[in-house]
Amino acid sequence: MSREIVTSLSPADIGPSYSAREVPRATALRQLWTVAYRQRYPLLLSIAAALLLGAIAVISMPKKYTATSSVQLEQQTPQVISAPGLDPQPEDANRFLQTQLDRVLSRTLAQQVAAELDIKRSPEVLAALNVDTADGTDPAEGAIRALRENVLAELGLNTRLAKISFVSRDPQVSALIANAYAQALVGDNLRGKVETSDRAQEYLLDQLADAKGKLEVSERAKLAYARSANLTGTADADTDSMPAQQIGQLTGSLAAATAGRIEAQQIWQQARAGSALALPQVQENRAFQELLTQKAQLQSALAEDRQRHTDEYPSIAATLAQIAVLDREIGRLSGNIKQSFEQRYRAAASQEAQLKATIGQLRNAAMSEQDRSVGYNALERDLETNRVSYNGLLQRYKEVSAAAGAPAANVTLVDKAEPPLEPSSPKKLWIFAFAGLCGLIAGMAIALIRERLHDVIRTVDDLESPGHLAALGVVPALKAREKMKDALRNSGSAQSEAYKSIAASLQHFGAGKMPKTVLLTSTQANEGKSTSTWGLARGLRTLGYRVLVINGDLRNPSPEFGFAEALAGTLDPLSAAWVMDKTGLAVVDAGMARSDPVQLLAAARVRPVIEKLSAMADITLIDGPPVLGLVDAVLLADSVDAVIMVVEANRTEAGQLDVALSRLPTTVPIVGLLSKFDARQSGSSYGSYQYYSYGQAGRDFQPA
Repeated sequence: MSREIVTSLSPADIGPSYSAREVPRATALRQLWTVAYRQRYPLLLSIAAALLLGAIAVISMPKKYTATSSVQLEQQTPQVISAPGLDPQPEDANRFLQTQLDRVLSRTLAQQVAAELDIKRSPEVLAALNVDTADGTDPAEGAIRALRENVLAELGLNTRLAKISFVSRDPQVSALIANAYAQALVGDNLRGKVETSDRAQEYLLDQLADAKGKLEVSERAKLAYARSANLTGTADADTDSMPAQQIGQLTGSLAAATAGRIEAQQIWQQARAGSALALPQVQENRAFQELLTQKAQLQSALAEDRQRHTDEYPSIAATLAQIAVLDREIGRLSGNIKQSFEQRYRAAASQEAQLKATIGQLRNAAMSEQDRSVGYNALERDLETNRVSYNGLLQRYKEVSAAAGAPAANVTLVDKAEPPLEPSSPKKLWIFAFAGLCGLIAGMAIALIRERLHDVIRTVDDLESPGHLAALGVVPALKAREKMKDALRNSGSAQSEAYKSIAASLQHFGAGKMPKTVLLTSTQANEGKSTSTWGLARGLRTLGYRVLVINGDLRNPSPEFGFAEALAGTLDPLSAAWVMDKTGLAVVDAGMARSDPVQLLAAARVRPVIEKLSAMADITLIDGPPVLGLVDAVLLADSVDAVIMVVEANRTEAGQLDVALSRLPTTVPIVGLLSKFDARQSGSSYGSYQYYSYGQAGRDFQPA
């Protein structure tokens, strides 16, 4: 098989899978649940203590009973007899309803209830109200204060039904006082309306007497002035004076006379300018027409006689004489008709002039009377004002008097309060819920404080938090009575599967290439560093790599020659390596350091030895010492391609890890490995190692 092994790495060579990738973070709710699970015992103890205190509070608190009566609040009351203004309807319904509810809480209503029930003389009621008179407190004042403190009035949504509740230590007393409050509110509402009506009637009676006196004085003054001024138009204020009436009557006659005079004048002018015989009135006259007919007949007879006789003949002469008589009669008749036009014109002109003169005289008389009636009109207006005022007051007094006998109530009693069967307080469920909530809050506060005081690396999220390391993988903790040596030999164990997964991830450590030399170290001792070295070596070996394991902890020497002798130059590095029979791993023991390990681990000594040893394998794993307290791991890190920091879950503190990382050189890439991870102990569901044993049922793995 062909694999690409990188021989030299720097932090810039690490791919985004481990150094620059965005770390998936658990949600805030999940983190809170994790903390709660880890600190479950203090949390449960805090909740239990709070519930115990809640139980003590429930036992020690006195029982109280709440009784409720209901009343209906009407903004517009039914009016048996209308009395506008006496009971005005409020425009703002919400304000009106709230005002009615506030009256329940008033001192006046509390005094009425206390007086109605005679509470100051009732020891049972005073005891139920928790009014103690032993210290010299006035029973009446104490009762009023207790009533105001324990009464409650509320209005439901979209309803005019108000509930009046009262709380006391006795269910009977609670019902009694709740009903008393409801009845007091109804009675107070009616009493207020009656008092308003009485005050309105008294006021209207005083105003009526005053208005009546003013009206009588005005009437007498008006009549006296009319007599003294000799006014003719005083019988009715709407009737004009006599001259004014006559002017009105004669004005029409004058208009008719003027029209007749104009017409007669036009006819006379036409008749005077022409012949009387040409006038249409003459032509249409029946007498004139008869004369013309007689004349025509005589002329016809004359014409016949002249055919037989001369003009001297007697019959002809007689006919001529008759015709002459008819001509004179015709001339006289037409003249009379023409003269009648002139006479008619002169008569019309005379009548018109007479009417004008009469109207002028009447107008002067009317103007004089109007001058005299100025004072009369002022008295008339004053009289009318007094009359309207008196009539309005009289009508209003009648309405108020009628409405006072049938007052309409805005408040009516709907339901009476009944003695409650169960106490309304203490509310056990609410008290226990509140106590549990307080205990939970206090427990979480304690848990968070404990978390802050014990800030250790518990999960991969903690390891990969900003400022720490990218995680190469997670190794689950051993089960009870299980040994790591046996778990690593069993290739199907959860630990073996975890190291195989880490080995597979190591293949893509830097830009898809696996480092040639890797140092495994830890913050402090016993974090699983050596175990992880051998587990990772077995995993890489399973993947087909040639693996060399170097024990680089010179502080723990071995009896066999090894790494220390190779660094000292007394032993060929290749001679120090030996191969394990079963696993096929090449191993270099620590050896026995004859001098100071720090001198042996100088870069000039370490790098050539490691390069020579790594030539015999695909990857070399160095099991180094811890970082804190020693400089050995720091010196070894200068000569490798990568460093794996083994961090024991639930033990290594974040501050210790930060100090250890700050001591390592920045030129070498570093990743983390979380060891001994227990999901239950860390309070995390992710990382549970059941998935490492997926498919193990029915499988029989032989130890490697």
